[in-house]
Amino acid sequence: MNSKQLKLLIIIFVCIGAIGALLVVQNNQSWDQGEQSIGGKVMPDFPMNDVVKVSVENKDGTVTLSKVEDTWRVADRGNYAADFAKIRELLLSVADVKVLRPMQVGESQLGRLELLTPDKGDKSGTLLSFFGENDKVLGTLLLGKQSMRKSESSSFGGGEFPDGRYLMADGDPTRIAQVSETFGSVEVEPKNWLDKAFFKVEKLKSAQVEHPDPLNNWSVSRETETGDMVLAGLEDNQELDSSRSYSLKNILSSPSFNDVAGPDATDEDLGLDTPIKASLETFDGFKYDIQVGKANAEDEYPVRLQVSADIPTERTPGEDEKEEDKSNLDKEFAEKVKTRQEKLAKEQKFQGHTFWVSKWTVDTLLKPRSDYIKKEEEEADAAGAGGAANSILPGAGLDALTNPLNLDPQ
Repeated sequence: MNSKQLKLLIIIFVCIGAIGALLVVQNNQSWDQGEQSIGGKVMPDFPMNDVVKVSVENKDGTVTLSKVEDTWRVADRGNYAADFAKIRELLLSVADVKVLRPMQVGESQLGRLELLTPDKGDKSGTLLSFFGENDKVLGTLLLGKQSMRKSESSSFGGGEFPDGRYLMADGDPTRIAQVSETFGSVEVEPKNWLDKAFFKVEKLKSAQVEHPDPLNNWSVSRETETGDMVLAGLEDNQELDSSRSYSLKNILSSPSFNDVAGPDATDEDLGLDTPIKASLETFDGFKYDIQVGKANAEDEYPVRLQVSADIPTERTPGEDEKEEDKSNLDKEFAEKVKTRQEKLAKEQKFQGHTFWVSKWTVDTLLKPRSDYIKKEEEEADAAGAGGAANSILPGAGLDALTNPLNLDPQ
């Protein structure tokens, strides 16, 4: 081997060494980047506190949540108040969700993970879009397929349960990851984002109910908070059905609603042009004027209400009231006034909206007057007739059994 060949060989070895070193460095850098992404935030720069609008979209529809005068509202329900706790939980989850496993996914495989945008139809995911002031886009997060794990517990029947989800951040295919958060509460049904707080009729004193057919009208009242309701207009041979007494004392004592009717629904559509009307008064001076329309296909009823209250702001001292008790009694009275005023202000916010409620919620108001009157025993006549047919006449004796037709034996 001459010197020229030796030099060439040395140059080749040097080049091979340099290439090897470069590959090692690149591999180490790639490994370091992968390790840094695991446990890192999916959206590290997400400005949660700047979000004033959220859009949730999938192939079935869209719901928009907007902050209006510092209150989150559901735009698709006439800007009715939204469930702030649910929105806050979503924003926190997006800001804090961490990469469990970074993934490299080719475009042809996006559908397998349901990471196609909603406009692609089948195999698409749920797109979360976050906006700031003036509709500035602050970020997007595409929720794909939930990852599943086989249950090792017999309580799950040996099946599978969701243990995470596949995500794509800001529409970037290089930022796809599997995370441990399922985002199971994210839905496009507007009703599932509504604030479900509602009014309550407490300490009911009286109720007057008017049906479209006046024959079905009825009213009840009681003298004390612990007393039983008395049905007005009972005749001497009538009495209130005792099995209905509890429901009459607790009309709308714990109501709930399923949805809010859209602003385009007319009174005729809702049956509120000829509603059932109820006027409820409480021992605390509250008055609730309720209107109930006709049921929809899901057996839900539209309800509207007006709330007012007579709240005395000055206390009348008792005849035998001691001077040393006055301060405590005044303080107690002031607290009651404040509580009632806060209740009134809160419940008057429900005015101007139409709520869809379950049949169970308004069932007491739907019943006609006849349902509250105790029924006579309908079997009495039938039992008497049957008993007479099968009884033995007095004095018939043994012959009546051995010779029921009283024939002369041959």
